[in-house]
Formats: sequence, structure tokens, C-alpha cells
Amino acid sequence: MDVVDLPLPGGCLCGAIRYRLNAAPLLVYACHCHDCQTRSGSAFALTVVVRTADLEIAGEPEVARMTSPSGRELDHSFCPECRVRVLVRAVAAPDYASLRAGTFDDASWAVPIAQLYVESAIPWAIIPGADAVAAENLDFYALGEAWRASAPRFQAR
Repeated sequence: MDVVDLPLPGGCLCGAIRYRLNAAPLLVYACHCHDCQTRSGSAFALTVVVRTADLEIAGEPEVARMTSPSGRELDHSFCPECRVRVLVRAVAAPDYASLRAGTFDDASWAVPIAQLYVESAIPWAIIPGADAVAAENLDFYALGEAWRASAPRFQAR
């Protein structure tokens, strides 16, 4: 997939929360921390980082503030009807949001460049081709630059 049309629509399972991403994402990564495993009900969370200004949300998500394993306060937004977690915002970084890749209508373009907390990964779930990045070496800006260099081209239709 060399070109992806914008906007990118998505939402929760029941459709009460819908969104449109109107610009290219900044980064895609997988997180294997136990919190992400538990919250996703899966082996890892596949996260798409975007600018909050590029996101339009229809519907009224519920928001729950939680603390991450690294101590950051995070606002988790989820559908009040079907309870699907759609996005997360770090309180300290309100200009950015993390969308759950599985909530896009089509996430075939969402290939992670990195994976975090591989020490707590379920062994078969380690993603070939995605760099393992230790928490102490985490640089979202550098990861974003690397992802955008290898990502498909996003264009407005």
C-alpha cells in the first residue's frame, strides 16, 4: 500500500463514537506492557499517534483518568454504550492523541515501526521487523520520524 486516502474514518463497535483523522498519523507502535495487554484483551496494543487538532470526534466518549506504568496520567476515552476504548491522551501532552489501530475502519496501513516493553511480551507476539525499544531509550519524536520515512503516503481525497 503506497498511498492511503484521507480522511481516515473509525470508531467504536456500536457506532456511537465515530472519528475522522484528517491528516497523516505521526507514529505507529506496539506496546507489550501488561496494562496494554489487559486493556486490549490481547497480546499487545497497536497504537497510532496523531495530532489532536487533526482529529474530529462525533459522539460523547466517557473519559477515565488512569496512571501508566511509567507514572504518566492518561485520559482514556471509550464508548459509553459498547465500552470500546477508542483513544488515549496524556494529560501532559494534550496536543497529541493515541488511537487504537483496531478502531480504524481500515487499518491495513498501520504497520508498527517499534515495540515497547518486549520484556513482558507474550513470546509468540513479538513482531518481526519492529524494533524493540527499551523504556529508558524511548524517544517518540525519533520513532515518529523513522515511521514517517517508511510509511505510505497519505493524501486528501
